[in-house]
Parts: sequence; structure tokens; C-alpha cells
Amino acid sequence: MLKIGIIGLGDIAQKAYLPVLSSKYLEIHLFARNEERLTQIGRQYRIINLHSSLESILESGIKGAFVHTATESHESIIEQLLRHNIHVYVDKPITYDFGSSKRLIDLAESRGLNLMVGFNRRYAPAYRELKQVKNPNMVILQKNRHSLPGDIRTFVFDDFIHVIDTMRYLFTLPLKEVLVRGMKRDGLLIHAVVQLISENGSTAIGIMNRDSGTLEEKAEVFSTEEKKTVVNMTNLSTMRQKTEISSGINDWESTLSKRGFESIIQDFLQALENGTKPQLSMQDALLTHEMCENVVKQLTIDS
Repeated sequence: MLKIGIIGLGDIAQKAYLPVLSSKYLEIHLFARNEERLTQIGRQYRIINLHSSLESILESGIKGAFVHTATESHESIIEQLLRHNIHVYVDKPITYDFGSSKRLIDLAESRGLNLMVGFNRRYAPAYRELKQVKNPNMVILQKNRHSLPGDIRTFVFDDFIHVIDTMRYLFTLPLKEVLVRGMKRDGLLIHAVVQLISENGSTAIGIMNRDSGTLEEKAEVFSTEEKKTVVNMTNLSTMRQKTEISSGINDWESTLSKRGFESIIQDFLQALENGTKPQLSMQDALLTHEMCENVVKQLTIDS
């Protein structure tokens, strides 16, 4: 039986990962410093392997670990896991800067280990439908929040990174130019816009407004033949001229499946079982972190 660790038991672990992992034939080990939460979740999912120290779970024999702790702790935890020859799946970002993220990926590669980043949108069925649009000439992505400005680096690496990664996933043409703009107020970033311009003039635009009137996410991919749109990761529509060809995806699928969590978790586990690499490579994920670093630098210069 495959031994898997879950490190950190906050909202994302409880809402997206534990429901999926607990349904599989795995020996699960949980780690949290909050012993009350650790005991409560262990009881809820009937998991008996509970660890309140990192050293304990490192020595437990797990083959892979899902890291769901605060981003500030990622570097230390991931390095210790890798040095114990444990494969790692981590919520985005790896760390808050490109340099330390690259160092960890280099370490994983040197030890023959996987370090996978949780870019779940690449695995969402609706976004994979967008990927099927042939010869896209424009991609527009928006991820907006209500009244949540933040410092530049946290804004970009904790949240806008999903927009940047999904742009890279959907828009693969060689780039000629990358334009970055942002609006700041009282030292906080309110909104950011990144434009990718290809050598043939095609464009991808990524937008995040964290002072908008609503919480929403929208992706549009245009070609000369059609436009596909996904709203809030699950509602898909296809337009050809003035006719709507199709809308929605399988209503019987669970929310976690529609949002890509079931597939991305399975990809990581399958790679562990088979001794292979996940579909999302470490170097591809690292390129997203590098673009985020460049966006941070540009927005900081413009401050």
C-alpha cells in the first residue's frame, strides 16, 4: 500500500485534498502542529497515523507528501522532504521567489524525485476543452476578487500565479514581448494586467482585479473558427458566429473533478506508483515562477 503524507491541515487540505485522498487505497499520515485539529481530522477520516512533529512524519516511511502549509514554510519543509527522498506535491507557489524555487527543483532533479506544483486548472475538464481550440489568436483570462488588495509579491505569487500559469498553458506561441501594468494604492497592489504578445501578433491577456465588485473567474479563447468561454472553472460555452454550439460539462461530475483536483492528485499518485513523471513537469512549473518573478520586478520598478 502506498504511504502518503499530508502536511498542513488548513482549508485547502480539508476542502480539496482530504476528500479525494481518503477515498483511495492509501496509508495516509497526517501532520499538523495543532494537535486538536490533528485529532479531530484524524477521527473524521478514520486516519490513525497522526504526527505533531515534522521529524516524526519524515521518518514514517512515506513515499510522497502533499504540502499545504503557509507559503513562508514551504522552502524548509520541501527541502527536508527531498533530503529524505520523499516525492513532493506542493500548493502553488513553491516559494515566494524564483531563486529558491529553482534551487528546490534542482535538488529534486538531482535526487531523481518529483516536485509537482498544484496548478489544478491544467487538469480541469473545461480548461482542457479550451486547450483544444486550434490556432488561437487571442486568450483572455480574468480572476477577480472583492476588496482584497495586497503587497506586490504576495499578490502575484499567491494568487495571480494561477492566471499566469493558465495563460502559459493555453497560449504556447513563441513570445516577442511581455507587457506588465498595475494599479497601486497606499503601497498595495489593486489590480495587475499582463499581456503576452507572440511573434505573429497573437495576444494573451491576464487580468486580476482584487478591488472588484465580485468574486469571479473567466477564461476565453478565440480563433477564426470559434470562441470558447469558461466561467468559474466549470461552465463551458462554445460560440460559432452567433450560434451557441454547446454549454456546460458533465453535471454528474463532482465539483472537485470539475476543478481539476481529482485528476491532478491522481497524476501525482500514479507517477509515484509507476516510478514515472507527472504530466506537469517541474521545469514547466518553474517557467511560471520565473514569469511571476519578472512581473513582480516590473511592478516594483513602476511603483
